[in-house]
Amino acid sequence: MKKEVFKLRPLFGTVEYFEQKIANCLSNKQLRKNKKERISEIVSELENEIRYDFTCHERIKEECLENLFKVCKKASAIH
Repeated sequence: MKKEVFKLRPLFGTVEYFEQKIANCLSNKQLRKNKKERISEIVSELENEIRYDFTCHERIKEECLENLFKVCKKASAIH
């Protein structure tokens, strides 16, 4: 009998969610630009989604944006 393995995905808006999202975007795209520029573009897209498409309380939006910017700084320092 084969065991099924379920991988939990990070919750939207957490640091882990944004780390995974940026890593996936970087690995899925052909990098014509340098990674820092691409990270900046990805963060900008995610920021716009949070600010204008994501419907929730402003406090939640601010927390999501704070987490996104933490990951942006971390990812920019690595690449």
